[in-house]
Amino acid sequence: MDKARLEVWLNASECINVQMPNEIFEDFDKADFKSFNHKCFAYSYYYLISHLYRNTLYGGNTEQYSQQNIIKLFTSNKTVISYITKNDGLLDELGYTKTTTDYPVACYMDNGILEFGLIKELRKKMPQLELNHSPRFSIKEPLKCMSRFDGEDYTGTFYSLQNTHRIGIERFIKIISDDKLGHVGLFIYGYISMMCDKFSNAYQISNVELGEIVGCSDRTIQSYILRLEEIGLLKSTRRIFDNKLLYKVYSVI
Repeated sequence: MDKARLEVWLNASECINVQMPNEIFEDFDKADFKSFNHKCFAYSYYYLISHLYRNTLYGGNTEQYSQQNIIKLFTSNKTVISYITKNDGLLDELGYTKTTTDYPVACYMDNGILEFGLIKELRKKMPQLELNHSPRFSIKEPLKCMSRFDGEDYTGTFYSLQNTHRIGIERFIKIISDDKLGHVGLFIYGYISMMCDKFSNAYQISNVELGEIVGCSDRTIQSYILRLEEIGLLKSTRRIFDNKLLYKVYSVI
């Protein structure tokens, strides 16, 4: 899907941006992904379903936001990554998602707290409505958006910005629609963005070390970082000490 179509599909001009939990990198590093590529897919997929849920985009034509169409944005081979997204799949096991047929069609504030109007509630209250929504249509609910601590409601990224990082939807679209970046580029950008938040937008590290942390080769890091700099999302400098070039220092533009 090209950039212009993505902007319409994701309602980029009127949307509310979502936050990503910082612990996602550590949690995914411990998970049993079959490849680095799959880990990057899971990160991008979780971002997307969080955006769709927060902006209640399911309230319109639900079929355009089917799991098949969501996955198709990142890969043409749904079968290969089905172990990640299926019911009781890897993301469900990690506590990041659950499959549900009760999805949000509206949102509102109740005593200062964000609440969602769900489809099943709407059907009960207004049974006379002719909804073009299949009762069997299901979504993946982004659980870390709701709660990040067991038994504690309203502690998720929709409610607390603590220990989170943000990728604006326009940046998401720019990265995902770039043939040289895609979901791998988004994962690498997301990690650097998180670290730039922690280090006052001056994150210093070598390509080798960064690759070891995220789970890929230094050549992969170099290639994707170069492209992120080319399209104006990152910049890097080198600090000199005792006439020697030190590690790169990254900043988010």
